[in-house]
Amino acid sequence: MRRLLARSAAAAAAATTALALLPAGAAEAATAGSQSYRSYRYVVSATSGWQSTGIYVRRGDRYSVEYVRGEWTVDRARFGWVDADGYDWDTDARIYQGCKIDDDETYGTLLAKRGRSLTAMGSYRKLRAKGSGTLRLRINDDDRCLGDNAGRITVTIRIWRSRSYG
Repeated sequence: MRRLLARSAAAAAAATTALALLPAGAAEAATAGSQSYRSYRYVVSATSGWQSTGIYVRRGDRYSVEYVRGEWTVDRARFGWVDADGYDWDTDARIYQGCKIDDDETYGTLLAKRGRSLTAMGSYRKLRAKGSGTLRLRINDDDRCLGDNAGRITVTIRIWRSRSYG
């Protein structure tokens, strides 16, 4: 019995490790309850502008973006490292305010764009797509201000496909 439990634990650990090591953009299919979805891992760099995930989201699809690990900064010499939720508002107020993509969010917040639709994702957000387009991600820092940035974060993107694509 102990040997069987040890093998089960080893198999579970191996499966978890294999999932954690999916390369950026790798996909897996999964079922949560009665709903199936596709899951992707993607690495978002703080030193690049809009980065295409290569994932096409159709109108009516539900999708989520969830922070997994990593840190980034909008100024490696003056400000600390943060996750996908970005800086707190007190720190944000000390950063030059001419470089945000979304002024309603703090610097460092993970942003998503699909078509013309811009959304602050932070460490987790789930949405229903009102339009279609390729999902793109970036740090909340304008292209002309990326030179002093550093770091990257890894996210999991899940897509639940709509049955109607109208």
